[in-house]
Amino acid sequence: MKLIFLYVIVFVIALTPSIAANTVSHEYNVFNKINIQPEEIGEYRIYSKNDILFCTGDDTAGSVNNKAAELMEEGNFSEALTLLEDGITNAPLFFPFLYNAGICAIYLNKLNVSIIYFSKAAQLVPEYWKIYIQLGYIYGRLNKENEAIDQFRIGLKKNPRELNTYILIGDIYYNRNQLRIARQYYEAAIRIQRLFPNGLLGLAKIHFKNGEYLKTIVLLKSIDTSGEYDKSYHYYFAESAYKIGDYKTATLQYEILLQFKNEKFFLITPRLLIQHKLEMAKRFTEQ
Repeated sequence: MKLIFLYVIVFVIALTPSIAANTVSHEYNVFNKINIQPEEIGEYRIYSKNDILFCTGDDTAGSVNNKAAELMEEGNFSEALTLLEDGITNAPLFFPFLYNAGICAIYLNKLNVSIIYFSKAAQLVPEYWKIYIQLGYIYGRLNKENEAIDQFRIGLKKNPRELNTYILIGDIYYNRNQLRIARQYYEAAIRIQRLFPNGLLGLAKIHFKNGEYLKTIVLLKSIDTSGEYDKSYHYYFAESAYKIGDYKTATLQYEILLQFKNEKFFLITPRLLIQHKLEMAKRFTEQ
């Protein structure tokens, strides 16, 4: 797993028991103490894995964060968010708490709450480009496409080599059927990394939207899926195979897609729909 390392100065506030006891763990008021003058306690090493932040070391805040991060990996975002909110109550300027809470809120469909967490995280570590990628994703979910593009462009200014940002902007134009502009963004990523999986997937999606299902499959087969890649790959593979009557391949690809329970794909596309498509493909396979 490719790890992206981020070095930040982490601030922790040691609240008195009386203050902590009076702080209700609510979606918004966990930020009540955010402006208290922080105590600088040193530099921590933080790393990102699958959009989740983990901490090194054995300090209390880092340990709580890592426990929540493990719950997030398991798909238990509700319990993870409870841990993180409790952590924010006691250490409201601990960056991983805020960032991971934002991720949890996305998966729990609390999108406006997620914006608050990421906005606070951006105040602490404004140079961390992934914050703006997450904000762009959220605004896209809220059908605020212009705001989404603005956030993605901020992310690109912070890190022009974050290839998925190009893809996410391209996807907005793809969904608008502005395929020429979408292609430009997909190809921009490929120019930086020639075989970037999600860039090639973007081009395959354009073939798919144009009804060129064989071309879609040929391009999808050229993509290296041994590393990180957008799991919607399997959806477009399955749909294209289904369209040309290759129900066995469609069945396999739907089954693979359903294995990725915590993918953002399923925040937009119901699992029941994919399960229904799988059953249909199986029926045709058995005929």
